[in-house]
Amino acid sequence: MSTPPVPKGMQDDLLNSVANQLHSIAIHVLRRARATDREAGLTPERLSLLSILAYSGPKSISELAAIETVSLPAITRIVNYLEGLELVARDRKSDDGRIVRVTATKKGLQLMEEGRRRRVEHVASELSSLGNLELMVVAEATRLLERMDQRYAEPEDQAQAN
Repeated sequence: MSTPPVPKGMQDDLLNSVANQLHSIAIHVLRRARATDREAGLTPERLSLLSILAYSGPKSISELAAIETVSLPAITRIVNYLEGLELVARDRKSDDGRIVRVTATKKGLQLMEEGRRRRVEHVASELSSLGNLELMVVAEATRLLERMDQRYAEPEDQAQAN
């Protein structure tokens, strides 16, 4: 697949060209890796919510709805389903009993880690056709992208990364 041209209305310079290429290839690589998610037996919406809890920690129903940009009833339905599978649990240990935090259970964390392993294996299989020098170039590019990503990470994400 070739990368489409820089979108109309944007200057076709180095910065926008690299951004356009990165956008396109990231979508393609992740779309192919996402195919492995079917093995988890959950819909993409349910996996997405479980992923938030597994990798970002406990969240309230309101926080989950805001992150996923869906309604409170929709999040509640997903949480109820995942709770029925014992992949998440509700916790009312806060000072205010009205606030319910949802957390991934050990079973949920294990499911997410297995899924992450399958995705990484898939991406690694795609990278396996590259030589060592090419892999080193990709490694350096990912280091730079990670540094860039840290500028936009939430404060709690930055603390977890350290």
